[in-house]
Amino acid sequence: MRPTFFSVVLFLSFCLLGSSYSYAGKDPNAYKSGASFVWLSEYDSQGLMFSNRYSRYLGERAALGVNVGLLTASRYDSGKEIFSIKNTFYMGTLEASFDLIQKETVSLRLGAGGSARHRSEIDSDAEEGTVDGSVAHIRTSDIGFNGYLENDFTFLRSGIVGGRVEYFYYTKGTPIFALGLHVGFRF
Repeated sequence: MRPTFFSVVLFLSFCLLGSSYSYAGKDPNAYKSGASFVWLSEYDSQGLMFSNRYSRYLGERAALGVNVGLLTASRYDSGKEIFSIKNTFYMGTLEASFDLIQKETVSLRLGAGGSARHRSEIDSDAEEGTVDGSVAHIRTSDIGFNGYLENDFTFLRSGIVGGRVEYFYYTKGTPIFALGLHVGFRF
């Protein structure tokens, strides 16, 4: 007998809401806010990504989570003295992670997940825009995946501070490499 979609959703809901066995026997939930410096290789632009993450341990080392964020990046053309590329992305990711190292005060995890974004770009490059200096507006949505390596350091009773290295790849548009810091708490 094959499981149906409804039974899988019901099982995951039970695991997320009913599980009390988690991260070293305490506080299964985590919320983190972070800021990352990002590089968009296709446009040779740089910027910042702000994110909010929620995750819940399903067992001792495995967790599922949700990540929502906003990215803004640009490239400045010093010859024309204008920003030749301006990017704004609204991003969302469903993530699964596994703790490689898990101690009382430090953890190191590896994770991956599916990602979606809505991008709004302004491009004044002659190849993408027009030669007369007007701009091309791009508004579209993309899907893809991400992978990351993250560490957390525990402070006080339930505080979290750490870093994250992340890579996003999408079916269309530019990939994103991000290096950032986060702060949050367990509950």
